[in-house]
Amino acid sequence: MQKKPKIIWAGLLGCLLLGMSGPGRAEWVDWVIDPGVEIRHEDNINLSAFDADEESDTAAKITLEAGRYLQMGERTRLRLSAAVETEHYDKFWRLNNVAVSGSAVITHKFGLGPNVFWLSPFLTFGHRDVKSDIRSGKFLDVGISAGKRLSERFDMSASIAFSEGNGKDGVLIPGTGVGADVFDVDYWTFALQGNFLVTNRLILLGEISHFSGDFVSACTVGNVGIVLASEMVKAITLDDVFGGCVYRLGGDGNRASLDLSYATGRHSSFNVGVSYLSGDADVLKYRNTIFRASFMYSY
Repeated sequence: MQKKPKIIWAGLLGCLLLGMSGPGRAEWVDWVIDPGVEIRHEDNINLSAFDADEESDTAAKITLEAGRYLQMGERTRLRLSAAVETEHYDKFWRLNNVAVSGSAVITHKFGLGPNVFWLSPFLTFGHRDVKSDIRSGKFLDVGISAGKRLSERFDMSASIAFSEGNGKDGVLIPGTGVGADVFDVDYWTFALQGNFLVTNRLILLGEISHFSGDFVSACTVGNVGIVLASEMVKAITLDDVFGGCVYRLGGDGNRASLDLSYATGRHSSFNVGVSYLSGDADVLKYRNTIFRASFMYSY
């Protein structure tokens, strides 16, 4: 079952964009191209609640984003961009995917100078094609962030975002009493981020976030009974990636991330980081640790 896009959120973002941009035309246009490469390792990539069912894997992601900045007013600018990315996994090749998306981000500063408060609504919409066909579908992210530079070396920001994904229906499992639209998910994310300039080339980035809404987990056939007896499962189907079953349920979770970014030039950086995810449903608990390294270029 496909969900309708959250039109009300797209409309709200449009109102914000129009309200901030004002009646004047763009004063200047600046084109940007941002390629990047990332290597990522996850120790519980299937987000299983059972230690014996956990799977780990390493993935490589290549991203290319191109767009342009338009100066909409003295303190307001809009970025429009399109991106394509591809991910390739070492063991679970059915997770390999290609995604195409477009995004709009507007940034408005409430004054002049580097230390003023800023506000930034954003919207991303795209489609992801996954080798595991039931995982393919559209995705939407819409939200708003705000921040301020607190000193010469430290700035902070906060954000709230709504995300939605639409996959394809899997195989119905008789006797479960739920559907097979496992990858039709929607959830909220609340995040707080801080950046500290350690040296002229090195930045330390920290983030904590809270998640609330749908998420997807996998389990072997032997643990399906425990899942159905313990949780209010919203959808379940057979899993062609990890074997056994994959299911959707609601819950809350937290994520803590720490990254180091080293500027290798005026337009490039090398980055390393780690994230720890911890989530809870009604009874079961879900954990995952992600290690990553990337090289980014911006021109």
